[in-house]
Amino acid sequence: MTESVMFRILGPLRAGARRGPVDLGDGRTRLVLATLLLEPGRIVPVDRLVEAVWDGEPPVTAQTQIAIAVSGLRRAFRDAGCTRRVIETAGPGYRIAPEAGTVDAVTAARTIGRARAAVRAGRHREAAELFGAALSLWDGPVLADLDRALIVAGALRWEELRLTAIEEAAEVGLLLGRHHELIGGLRGPVTEHPFRERMRGLLMMALVRAGRQSEALEVYRTGQRILSRELGLEPGRELRELHEAILRGDFPVHRTSQTPASRSAPAPPSPASSAPAPRESRCCAGAVPRTRSQRWRGGPGRFRSH
Repeated sequence: MTESVMFRILGPLRAGARRGPVDLGDGRTRLVLATLLLEPGRIVPVDRLVEAVWDGEPPVTAQTQIAIAVSGLRRAFRDAGCTRRVIETAGPGYRIAPEAGTVDAVTAARTIGRARAAVRAGRHREAAELFGAALSLWDGPVLADLDRALIVAGALRWEELRLTAIEEAAEVGLLLGRHHELIGGLRGPVTEHPFRERMRGLLMMALVRAGRQSEALEVYRTGQRILSRELGLEPGRELRELHEAILRGDFPVHRTSQTPASRSAPAPPSPASSAPAPRESRCCAGAVPRTRSQRWRGGPGRFRSH
């Protein structure tokens, strides 16, 4: 049987091995593991682990406590049946050993890359299946049970990847004529991320193709009201043009600012310290403060491929 560990960060932090779930211990050990998993295969300095655990206010024994947490995690992996070393000591810190196992976020990124390649090759049904497989790996906000600043910042790039994949999957769905099933999958993300105009436009297109023009216009008006109230802005040019086309009854067969075929596969994530917070279509999602758990819903974003 395999000795690999299956790590899950696209939702609550979890790990499974040959003998079943790994007991990841208390909050401190979970924070250490989460920080390592946000940079899989890379050396994470002890100072960075200290920052992740104590948010900039560490005790004098912080480095010792990090070493104790790592020792506890290693013991937990051995107890779960792992004979390989999962966490390696390397230079000034630690890292998840490259051969230790799989991380669901890395699997999702690679699958999305394959989906984009399929779109570029014109294999839209295959792309839809791959996008669906990738999006199904999310099971809630990334590392939802951990709220330290460094963890939340590191999780943002995976949330951005999810939202971008939802949009690209919707574009493929429109090409395949699956507008009816897209409507339910897009309403939640549009509500959660009201400033994301590309996603709003995709929902409007799906509604129009389903013969629900009045609902599409209401989706536009809702976004317009939120932008005006929260930021004093009007919708962007492309969304306004789409709105005007619907009013004229002159609706394009397929309208996107950038088709998924023009994107390259995602690169491996950069360290959290160098990753900027994702932007949401001209403005920041933080304009409407909500917790990660309040902003995430499990259903939207899972596009069936049949």
